[in-house]
Amino acid sequence: MKKRIFALLLAVSAAVGMTACGGKEVETQEVDYDMTFENQTGIDVSKLEIRYAEDADWSEIALTDGEWKSSYQMPVSMEGQMPVAEDGWQVQMTFADGDSQKVWEGVEFADDVILTFALDEDMEPVVTNSVPAPEGDIDETDALAEDLTDETEE
Repeated sequence: MKKRIFALLLAVSAAVGMTACGGKEVETQEVDYDMTFENQTGIDVSKLEIRYAEDADWSEIALTDGEWKSSYQMPVSMEGQMPVAEDGWQVQMTFADGDSQKVWEGVEFADDVILTFALDEDMEPVVTNSVPAPEGDIDETDALAEDLTDETEE
């Protein structure tokens, strides 16, 4: 089972802000997202930030114990009025070595998804978006496995 840590995204709508650097109005939408972020970079993360546009300020996601370990998952919730990220969100990680950062571009936030952040062989950011298996499918698979076990024991 994958390890999990908890992160808290406090008042994201206030932190992200509703205007870009130029002071222009930003289109917003009502969201209620419960997502899972997964760190598959191979490197521990000391700071995690998001922004909806290139000219917007970064908003920090608070990390439990100040660090997000590689191979760990964490739940992230966003709710309320949020800016519309026309080209997807940007996610920036500062790695625990303190010297290096990477930015993932075009990240699509949505409800009930797992966003896996990784680095390819050239150390370039890659993100995959997957949907967790429905709970019913897991129970059904377990039931089938039990039936097969009973038949093979006879």
